[in-house]
Amino acid sequence: MRVTNKMMCTALKSSVSNNLTELAKIQQQISSEKKINKPSDDPVGLYKSMRYRTQIAENEQYVSNVEDAVSYEETVDTALGEIGNILHSIRDLTVQAANGTNDETELAAINEEISALKEQISVAANTTYGDKYVFAGTNTTVEPCGESEWLGNSNIIEVEVAEGVTMELNIDMTEFFGSPSGLDEFGNPDGGIFAVIDDLMNDITSGDTEAISDDLAGLDDKIDDVLNKRAAVGAKINRMELQESRLETSILTLTNLMSDNMDTDLAEAAVDLASMEKVYEASLAVGAQIIQPSLVDFIS
Repeated sequence: MRVTNKMMCTALKSSVSNNLTELAKIQQQISSEKKINKPSDDPVGLYKSMRYRTQIAENEQYVSNVEDAVSYEETVDTALGEIGNILHSIRDLTVQAANGTNDETELAAINEEISALKEQISVAANTTYGDKYVFAGTNTTVEPCGESEWLGNSNIIEVEVAEGVTMELNIDMTEFFGSPSGLDEFGNPDGGIFAVIDDLMNDITSGDTEAISDDLAGLDDKIDDVLNKRAAVGAKINRMELQESRLETSILTLTNLMSDNMDTDLAEAAVDLASMEKVYEASLAVGAQIIQPSLVDFIS
């Protein structure tokens, strides 16, 4: 095949253009600090980076879910602690009422204090986290402790803390509180804390010290119930904080992988740039010598 000057010039321009394109690519990688600036730079690497970015976004959402859940549980724990303190105060008053040395006026004063503490339990039962009632089950927009009935339910709310992994957010308090009236649908004591307190107040009013002493057992059961529920909430918080730590570690790992895949190694790129500049300069130098003298050069 005969090689003409035109063919050599075309090949030269193609090679110089390719070298210049590669030089520009390295310069862009350095200026942008990204190895991949458009899909054609590295389709497989771009796909990996998009996958890493998606996983990071998902994990960040899970971290947000967990942080919100921990705050929710801390609110529940605070409310349970308040209820526990109130019950201990009621217990102290019950012991005082059971000693048999109180007259009617003193017993009435004790009952008045217990009644005020009972109201405080109603307030704690309507504790909110944001705009959600934490003891209402799934009926979070309505005060669970109404004037005469419990409006919450025992349904469980779950929060997603990882792909396919959920944790229970709330605790079932329907049996603990019972109805604010203290009575079930048939008019009998329902066994909730309000019923226990009502029975206690009735016994104090009648001055039946033996019955008052018996009421202590019901109070102690409720105090133990609160302690058990606080322990369960504490265990949830521990699991959630552990999950948050795992998620943050995963985010860091994925971020490093994405960085390795996308970010420019500036030291390596600087060496490549210097090398490519030499290649480009060499191609220009070779091009200057590509057309040899012709017969016209010898015509004087």
